[in-house]
Amino acid sequence: MVVVTETNVKTRERGDTLSTLTYAVRVDAPPDQYRLLSDTCAAYLDCCNMVSRVAWERKTLGQKALHQLVYRRLRDEYHVGAQMAQSSIIRVIGNYGTIKEMHGSPWATSQPNYSSSGYDLVWNRDYSVLKDGRLSINTLNGLIKLPVDWSHVPEEYRHGKFGTARILNKSGKWLLLIPSTVELPDPARPQQVVGVDMGVRFLATTYDSDGRTVFYDGREVKRKREHYKKLRASLQKKGTRSARRRLRKIGRRENRWMRDVNHQVSKALVSRQSKPTLFALENLEGVRNATEKVRVQDRYVQVSWAFYQLRQMIEYKAKKAGHSVIVVDPRYTSQTCPTCGLVRKANRCKNKHEYYCSNCGYRSNDDRVAAMNIQRLGYQSIVETQSDKL
Repeated sequence: MVVVTETNVKTRERGDTLSTLTYAVRVDAPPDQYRLLSDTCAAYLDCCNMVSRVAWERKTLGQKALHQLVYRRLRDEYHVGAQMAQSSIIRVIGNYGTIKEMHGSPWATSQPNYSSSGYDLVWNRDYSVLKDGRLSINTLNGLIKLPVDWSHVPEEYRHGKFGTARILNKSGKWLLLIPSTVELPDPARPQQVVGVDMGVRFLATTYDSDGRTVFYDGREVKRKREHYKKLRASLQKKGTRSARRRLRKIGRRENRWMRDVNHQVSKALVSRQSKPTLFALENLEGVRNATEKVRVQDRYVQVSWAFYQLRQMIEYKAKKAGHSVIVVDPRYTSQTCPTCGLVRKANRCKNKHEYYCSNCGYRSNDDRVAAMNIQRLGYQSIVETQSDKL
């Protein structure tokens, strides 16, 4: 089982913090149930395409109107239950709504077509969790019970409030994506700000209010990723069935290893802070854009690390410990002098991992400079928040 996707935090009226984590659990389905899940997802896909086609032709997205137009046809032609028919209508309406938000009109693009297998499940209607940890899932032939590995899901989220999930097939394995919402303790008022820069040479570099810098070395990670890259290339050349099986096993092993490294780094990073802290984290697009400029032969090692997962783990652990988190724009953080504020690309020497300010002469490690500037942006956010309250 691999924890994936994102954490969203919002504040309730009385100040309690809610955190939603979407995670993927692997569903173990024997051959007969595997086929049943495949047939169910295929039928759901057909339903979505019919609803989308009718909505497009009639230019209507009213739930009542669409229900009258397609509900009976869905039941009769695809032999689905009432819940699945209604679920497909709701999904299509939601997808058209997204198009409207992005383009101003739900009809601004071409008709949405559904080609990837997946089935939306409403909690306590289409799926539930039994006392023994198994999942109960609604299919074309009624409810089936399937074993699930929950071992890597945080305990709090195991007992959170579940939302609409989606079951899908990925590389021959069934996964259930489940959003779970829990209430976390309100963060204390920050007594310091810690800037966190993420990268390849150092997976994370932190700079705190006392001027302390901590580097979380990524060189061993880079060497191991090179090993995996060579192993993959060797197996891909063979092209045999056994080689393809081994490739899949290696992929799962590498994902488990990356997750374990991210867990260790995020745990060490958060546990170092003994007083209430505001962690300033960078927008992940900054990491990806920076690393995409490397040579093609180095791109696998430098671009494909799970930085997003690392950031989510830092967020989760920080909030669980009562700290605060803010995400800042990392642009120019490696090019800005933390002393005089000059922004100049040439001041950073990537090959030497060094920053030297041509204006004031300040010199330091470039990752440290980025962490310092991210921390400064965190401070600015506090000042701006306090100013808004005046």
